[in-house]
Amino acid sequence: MIKYVKSVLNFSAFRPEEDDPQAPWKSRFAGRNTVLVHVGRSHLSFVVIGKKGEQLAGEGKHGELKELFAELGPAIKNDTADGWCMVSLDSRYVISVENNLSRKKGSEDAVKKDPRSVLHARFERGKRYAVTHNPETNSSILLAMDEENVKKTEAFCKEQGLKPGRICCGTYVLLRHALGATNTKKGSENPVSVLYVACCSGSVCALLQEKDNWMELRSRPDLFEPGGDIAPFIELLRPFQERLGPDRGLVVACDEPVPGLTEKLAELFPGRPINDLTESGLLARLLYRN
Repeated sequence: MIKYVKSVLNFSAFRPEEDDPQAPWKSRFAGRNTVLVHVGRSHLSFVVIGKKGEQLAGEGKHGELKELFAELGPAIKNDTADGWCMVSLDSRYVISVENNLSRKKGSEDAVKKDPRSVLHARFERGKRYAVTHNPETNSSILLAMDEENVKKTEAFCKEQGLKPGRICCGTYVLLRHALGATNTKKGSENPVSVLYVACCSGSVCALLQEKDNWMELRSRPDLFEPGGDIAPFIELLRPFQERLGPDRGLVVACDEPVPGLTEKLAELFPGRPINDLTESGLLARLLYRN
């Protein structure tokens, strides 16, 4: 009884459970530090998320993932609330544009629980899915994550006493953020034409939108080393140089500032306006709020 009274007085009785995936992260771990872990093909990094959602210190290394988890795991756990963390998988996924997927009410949630009911013939075993529908056309952005990679990451976390409270694809989250930052939900009376560019820990996705229609998407996980040469990044965007109209702009969302990217984009797309949503700790803040 005393414990219950205390929980009411400090409002913890009104907070969601830590393992409630439907609740916002900031509500699940109010007033406590947590950690965002980036898992690439051969790199592991983490950043501490403070009590108010701010990004604090972090660390990253390259090598074999099992060894990296063993090396960095104790430091990650030490900075978390009882081992709870968010994980961004930056490898072994595919983002594509699909047409005529099921638009039944709740389909964006249903694809995570019963993907066959939404994808039908496009469904593949061994994948975990997420979908975002275009509100103006019959096209959708489909994320397919390799389930074996998800389970392997969960096992690595468990070995280090970590509890993944949310597993996502950071590039997909940032692409959705870029889409939401424009007026794609305003109706078709003023259609938008733009090139969306999302980048997370060296993985890149670019989506060409023409009058609200999603025309072409190019996506590559583990495209370049974070902090390294961004030439592969620019080469992925080069085919859009001629396809992006002279009066069309870009919307860019990166989890962290990419040195030299703004200058390279200005060279590749001269005269085009660039709406750069990038800020340090962007992905951590987006995941913390939702």
